[in-house]
Amino acid sequence: MRQMLPRLLMTLAALFLFSSCGFALRGSAPDDAQAGTVFFDAAEPGSAFAQTLRDALIAANVPMSTSASDDTYHLQIGPESMISRPGSVNSRARAAQYDVELSVEILLEYQGSVTFGPQRVATQRSYYEDLSTISGSNEEVALLQQEMRHDLAQQLLRRLRAATSGPGA
Repeated sequence: MRQMLPRLLMTLAALFLFSSCGFALRGSAPDDAQAGTVFFDAAEPGSAFAQTLRDALIAANVPMSTSASDDTYHLQIGPESMISRPGSVNSRARAAQYDVELSVEILLEYQGSVTFGPQRVATQRSYYEDLSTISGSNEEVALLQQEMRHDLAQQLLRRLRAATSGPGA
């Protein structure tokens, strides 16, 4: 028991030092910067990406408006573009690995002036197709697309927070 006490104290001291200097695991830092009120305008309002982004905005407690006005940020999201290219081939000259890119064009305006954009924002992934379990591969692709949409929504949320809570906002 006496040997464990110094180790326990050292561990607690290290945790205290890490937390006091602002260290946090990626994705677990508190969101101190609050974004301004946002009017979300998607080119494809019913798309999976638009719903993912809307859910991310709600989960991040970003105030949302149902109509555009002078005191709201107008976030315009273009249609989602998913491109899949063969990355490598197997011994039968069939694609074994695919490189997938998901991108959207974004534009943020405030009081009639452009805050940022228009710019294309993208995320990329690769996956291997297993021909012996084609149904498993299809499920993997669907899960991969869902993860990419979530990653892209988080990337847009960070950009939105930076633009709306910065010195000029």
